[in-house]
Amino acid sequence: MRINRKIKTDVLVVGSGLAGIKVAKELADQHHEVLMATKMKLASGSSFYPLKASLGTQVTKDGSDKPVFMADIETASRGMHRQDLAEVYVEEIAERVQEYGDIGVISKKLEGERKACFAEHPRDIYLLSNWDGIRENVTEIFGGYEKLNVMERTVVISLIQQEERVVGALLLDRDNEVIVVECKAVVLATGGFGSLYKHNLNPNDVDGSGHVLALEAGASLVNMEFIQFIPGITTPRYKTLFGEHTLMYCRDIVKDSGESLLDPVLPEGLSRKECLEIRSGHGPFTDSLESKWVDIAMMKEIIRTRSEQGFELLYDPELYENDEEFYTVYLNWLEQNGIHLVGDEVRIAPFAHASNGGVYIDPDGRSGVPGLYAIGELSCNIEGANRLGGNSTGACMVFGKRAAADCSRYMQEVEPYEIGLETAELQLDRLFNKKGKCTDAEAVHEAVDKVREILWYAGNVVRSEQQLLAAIEEINALENGLDLAHFFKQQATRKLAIKAKNFLKLSQLLLQAMLERKESRGAHYREDHPQEKPEFAKRLFIKETKPGTLSFEFLNQ
Repeated sequence: MRINRKIKTDVLVVGSGLAGIKVAKELADQHHEVLMATKMKLASGSSFYPLKASLGTQVTKDGSDKPVFMADIETASRGMHRQDLAEVYVEEIAERVQEYGDIGVISKKLEGERKACFAEHPRDIYLLSNWDGIRENVTEIFGGYEKLNVMERTVVISLIQQEERVVGALLLDRDNEVIVVECKAVVLATGGFGSLYKHNLNPNDVDGSGHVLALEAGASLVNMEFIQFIPGITTPRYKTLFGEHTLMYCRDIVKDSGESLLDPVLPEGLSRKECLEIRSGHGPFTDSLESKWVDIAMMKEIIRTRSEQGFELLYDPELYENDEEFYTVYLNWLEQNGIHLVGDEVRIAPFAHASNGGVYIDPDGRSGVPGLYAIGELSCNIEGANRLGGNSTGACMVFGKRAAADCSRYMQEVEPYEIGLETAELQLDRLFNKKGKCTDAEAVHEAVDKVREILWYAGNVVRSEQQLLAAIEEINALENGLDLAHFFKQQATRKLAIKAKNFLKLSQLLLQAMLERKESRGAHYREDHPQEKPEFAKRLFIKETKPGTLSFEFLNQ
């Protein structure tokens, strides 16, 4: 395959969500030439997912709150967070939220203090909303920089390394033409991998491509088995974020038969009302609280019946008498989208929401591979087995700024590297080293859809060794049957081939990571290992030791 086009820039930023926007503007302000590549349009990804009323950022109150905030993070993480990253966040977030306006983000401080998901103490919360308005602001701000360029509908397919550092990348542009980018550094801000799941609360471009790029470049992944699942609305408007705080007014969750979903599974001494009240305090599932039976009951019934319609919520009309801003913002937004929690039949089910793990980084966003940075949901960040609500948006700001500062220093110390087209073409040839028999494009689409279904059933809230092993075997069979090299050679199906390659590789990695952790901790419940175990109080690190071979190791770091 011939490559005829080359682009030179100082730094390549991959992804245009909150983290990518922050780091790109910071680097442009330091007079670096920046190229941003994004799969969709500017200001996309989970940060700008339209079926959310708002996103929040949790902020340290004052000096006395710092150790309290750290304790909240430690409790939610179940020992799986990285201390230095959390300390940086707690120290710097109050300053970073003041910079939302600089990047065009519309934010508003909620009146009074509020407990975020899993937080044991209340603090200030800033709400971000009006995605269309933010996108317009970002577009205008970026347009003011001569050396900040954006390539939309563009996929980064591989990073190029020479002299033991990242020196460039291979891209597929909007026309599926292969382009070589020469740069001194790459900042990955591609988000999570929610769209690997059949039912998720992410846009389609949140597909784990950055995880594969980093892994293949030599970076480590950590905490990948910890994925947040959150109830999402299936009816009357599919894939709408569910406001868990409304469960305070929920009388019951029922099956199609009208029977209570909860009553048969609740342990002695825990009433349905108590369980729902506890569940109203946090969005994502956690094995650490008695509210876990809500999500476990839903997922076990789904696995048993293979029905994905969700479960009906029965609400008390008093819900609409609560005039707190946190309720009214959400309920009014639902009504604008044609949903009334009391007047409509409203059903929910567990949806994939956010990845707590990712690329292993230090407090400056460095991946351990010279010239490669990772920020936002793509990185391991401050999360552990679970994440405090309102920390993911803030982390984009904190580590976006820190990564930009360190990257700027790094680029002053290195010289550009001239990438020969032959070198780039050889790397292209190595992308697909397995050949299968199937050359039908429809089969590739079907394989991608099958991966999403397998992960949703086997790698959800409820897991077991039997499910996981069967899922790995099924995905291996899918991979062995496809000739992805054939599809990459055809210009029209290149992006499909890359997507399928990443889906197959990352899904196998995720399922194996889930299999390695033989316990229930934080964001998941293992039926065959229902307790949290002290011997697993370590983080699981994943590295590609040679092309196609992964190592999994529990480490105290």
